[in-house]
Amino acid sequence: MKCLITGAGGLIGGYLVEHLLSEGQTVVATDMLPSVDLPETAGYQALDINDAAQLDALLKAQRPDFIFHLAAQSFPPVSWEEPTRTYDVNVCGTLALFDAVRALDYAPTILLACSSGEYAVSTDGRPIAEDGLMGPSTPYAISKLVIDHLARNYAQRYDMRIIAVRPFFLVGPRKKGDVCSDFARGIVAIENGEQNMLLTGNLDVVRDFLDVRDGVRAFWTIARKGEAGTAYNICTGHGVSLRELLDIYRRLTNVTVRAEPDPARMRPVEEMVKIGDPSRLNALGWTPRYPLEQTLRDILTYWRGQLENAHF
Repeated sequence: MKCLITGAGGLIGGYLVEHLLSEGQTVVATDMLPSVDLPETAGYQALDINDAAQLDALLKAQRPDFIFHLAAQSFPPVSWEEPTRTYDVNVCGTLALFDAVRALDYAPTILLACSSGEYAVSTDGRPIAEDGLMGPSTPYAISKLVIDHLARNYAQRYDMRIIAVRPFFLVGPRKKGDVCSDFARGIVAIENGEQNMLLTGNLDVVRDFLDVRDGVRAFWTIARKGEAGTAYNICTGHGVSLRELLDIYRRLTNVTVRAEPDPARMRPVEEMVKIGDPSRLNALGWTPRYPLEQTLRDILTYWRGQLENAHF
């Protein structure tokens, strides 16, 4: 099978490329400017998702069986600073893809990367199912909710095979700017005597963390077995507080890690508990393989290597 990935140069895209290649699939990796190194066998091609003519020509030339649409402005804080660009890439780019696929003489499967940010926070702390209350709190999350609805509309009106996925908190080596990598980088700095404490936000926040390597396995499972016009959560169903997360990291290092709250890291409005319900995904035969402690150990090992290389 031939798999085309938009946004292949990001964290999830890079891992998805590796997973699909390991499954023996032919991969066409596209991106405006990759932020990760892609294997030579990924068949990289530059693509502006908003360039309809370029998109049309690429799809007609490659004729993929599966399209994994990951291209997006994917940082919620940036979406407040650049809402127009966020909607242009996330919404208009997705529409451009849908319309280019409609023009083909066959119907590939489109796996559309949406977001758990579409959901409102659960008031009782229970895992959120796919029919849960929507309540996006950033321009980024609103853009994902829009394309989520568009996916259902296009699947129903044009009989297209479009499936939406809503990942919760995918974490792993190579990721930057999230709490798992921030904790790991801080601990490595303490190990190397470069700082004496770890600055943190609200440690009582609870999240559903999933290893990105399990996440991309879920993408492939859903693409092959999922139902068109349906959305699937990608998550574990279990919540972990940032305090528990930090305790696991403390067990993985030989230094004392003293945590200090940092007002700059405290959000004015915090979503305290966000856990997903993976029942619909589990029914397709998927279960996670990476325990959280192993994921955190791998993240810590990655940042130790990064810092060691930076000293040479």
